[in-house]
Formats: sequence, C-alpha cells, structure tokens
Amino acid sequence: MSSTDPFDRVRFTVRKVSWWQVALVVAVALALGTALALVAASVFLVVFPIIVIAGLAYRLFGGRRRAGTSGPEIIEAEYRVLSPEEAARADRDRWDADRRVR
Repeated sequence: MSSTDPFDRVRFTVRKVSWWQVALVVAVALALGTALALVAASVFLVVFPIIVIAGLAYRLFGGRRRAGTSGPEIIEAEYRVLSPEEAARADRDRWDADRRVR
C-alpha cells in the first residue's frame, strides 16, 4: 500500500492540554529549579569557606622556605662544544662491556 502523499509519515496530531496539566508541569519545574538552587547555594556556603581557610593556611604556614637558602641554588660549570668525533669517542668510552654507565 504505497501512498502518493510524500508527507504521510510526517504528520502529527495536536492535543489540547488542560490548564491543570500545564500548572502541574510548571510546579514541578519550579520545585526542581528551587531544589537545585538550594543545593548549589549550600555547597557554595560550605566549600567556599574551606577553600579560603586552606588558602590562607598555605599562605601563612605552607609557603616557607628552608632557613639556609634565600634563593635559587646556582650550580656553576664550564661547557664546551664537542666535535662529532669527540662526541662519538665520549659516548663509546662511557659504556663498559656490561653496558653499565661508569
């Protein structure tokens, strides 16, 4: 049974919704929104002070450096550029027969 109407399967029906059904949907939506807002506000009021207190505690007590050091430790060294032959020789001499670093 092939229909000649190409929009035969696209049709939909419109139902009349009574006022109490609309009121019920609106009441449920308002109740859910209020509940979510209360949960979000209570979590914020509990978590925010904990984060602030932890940040202050870290700022006052956790960020101290060791007594002997006043800044970054600088290691001085001398550098030189190796030729490819020197680099190959140094790489070969660094490994022994058991392949362990000397």
